[in-house]
This record gives sequence, structure tokens and C-alpha cells, in this order.
Amino acid sequence: MRESDDLAGVSSATGLTPSRTEVVAVRAAIGDEIVVETETVGRTPRRGEVLEVLVTGGEEHYRIRWDDGHESLLFPGPDTRIVHVGADEPSAEHPSSPSRAAPAGQAPGPDDPVRTVMATPVATIDGGASLRAVAQRLTAAGVGALVVLDGGKPVSVVSERDVVNALADGADVDVVWAMDMMSPEAVWASPADSVRDVAGIMEQADIRHVPLRDGDALVGMVSSRDVLTVLLRT
Repeated sequence: MRESDDLAGVSSATGLTPSRTEVVAVRAAIGDEIVVETETVGRTPRRGEVLEVLVTGGEEHYRIRWDDGHESLLFPGPDTRIVHVGADEPSAEHPSSPSRAAPAGQAPGPDDPVRTVMATPVATIDGGASLRAVAQRLTAAGVGALVVLDGGKPVSVVSERDVVNALADGADVDVVWAMDMMSPEAVWASPADSVRDVAGIMEQADIRHVPLRDGDALVGMVSSRDVLTVLLRT
């Protein structure tokens, strides 16, 4: 079927654990905490610890160990906050805010890298998961598509539409697997590709979600809504 639409405390010299406070920050350091807000109202933000600071094409990004034990690369976006060890508690006059929210008048444009609008971390599921588990994972993550893993490696995408089509065909929710429903020909893009180029990929492949890879690392997911928001604004 076609596709349519994942805290370590740091001790001071005195042996005390400094506080972690969510504050405005442009750059993170090893040991800082990353907080990624979700689009689903009431859902707990994703949290992880910075293990490594990396730079690709002048863009800083991080290797993160998430609170569920998984590790992945993160390109910070407007939904990302950085928690510095030992930072002061933000006051009501100076509340915390996303670390890389675009300044006024500088919203991403069609020729900007798609990483500026991608969602991260990426929700994934094992290829051996049942149709029921896929539906539950989509709901729990609040997303429209999951990257399917085979032996821990990303191989394709399974979407809400794939689930609906399988159910319409009378599939047994405990017998059909993610591997059975996923797109047979995976379509990938690079976080350095432009928003315009990824929109073209979606149109040509007739898909609504494109996972992004930096080398072999899965770094983000971009949806048709993400790119249309940019294209319709210009």
C-alpha cells in the first residue's frame, strides 16, 4: 500500500545536584536536557539528555538519549526547549519559550532547509508489530505516520491511511503486521533538502509524509501540512 499520511543529574563539586530549569537557549551543551513539545494537547513533552553536540553545514544538532532509553539525532526546532543545569527559575515576567522559535518576519520559506519545519524525534514501530499495535502507537504518539524498523533500522513508513485500508479489506488486527501494510518503496529526503523540493517529492510519489535521514541516521519527519503551511504563506 502507498503511505499517506522516539535525566541524568549532574553533581556539583559539593556533591549536590543543581536544579534544571527550562529557559530560553540557542545552544545546548553535553549534559543539558532537551524538551520537545508535542502537537497533542495534554500530552507529556518528550525529554532527553544531550550526549554529543554536532555541527553539519553550520547547523548545530545533538545526539540525544531519550527518556525511553532510545538514542537519536535532533535538529532543534520551534517545539524544542533546552534545560541548562543550574539555571535560575524563570519568572512570570520572563517565562520559558522554545529555543529556536523563528524571529518575527523570518518564518521558513520554500527554499529553506526542510529541517526548519520537520518533526522530531520520529515516532517508530517494529515491522513485526500487529495492526492493533500500529493503531495504538499512532494514537499514543499523536501522529499520522510511523517509520517502520527492521532490526532497528528504518525501512519504510506506515500511515493512518494504511491502517484504514487494511481494516476496510477485513484484516485481522492481531494477525496483519506493520511490514504487511507499509509502503513497499520507501521515499526518503535529507534535512538539507528545501521545503519546495520535499513538496515536489510528495507530489511525485503521491504521499503525505516523508522521513528525513542524515546519512544512516533518522532525524525527522515532515508532513504535507508542514510544507503546505510554508508554501501557502508565500
